[in-house]
Amino acid sequence: MSAIVAHPYGQLSALTSNSQEHAAESADRAARLALLDPEQLLLALSFLSGYLPVAFDAALEAVEPCGEAPEPEMEPFCLACGAQVGIFQAHGPEYRHFKGILSAVSKPRPYKADHAPKVAWRPATDIPTSR
Repeated sequence: MSAIVAHPYGQLSALTSNSQEHAAESADRAARLALLDPEQLLLALSFLSGYLPVAFDAALEAVEPCGEAPEPEMEPFCLACGAQVGIFQAHGPEYRHFKGILSAVSKPRPYKADHAPKVAWRPATDIPTSR
C-alpha cells in the first residue's frame, strides 16, 4: 500500500529496515563521522540545517539532555555586602572583593573592603546591574 501523500524526502525505509545492508551503511556513516574534524562537523551540520531542517531538528532533540533545564551557572559573592568576589592568583589563594566585569578582554580590579569576604553562591543571572 502506498502513501496518499509522498514524503518530500523520498523513501524512509532506512528508518524501519533492519537489513544487513542498512547496518553496513550505518557503520560506514559512523566511521565517516568519527573522522571529521570540528570544523568539518560544524560545516556538515550547517548544511544539514538548511538542506533537511526536519532531520537537523530531530538530531538536535536526540542529543539534548532529557528532563529538567540545567542549573544556571553559579558565581561567588560576598554575603555581607553583595559584592562580587573571586580568587586572583597574583594576590594569593583567598577570595577577594573586586570591581569590574569578568570577560576575556576586561581586567577586574580587586579591592580591600572593610571586612573579609563571606563567600556564598548565587546564579550568575542574578548579578546586580549597578557596578
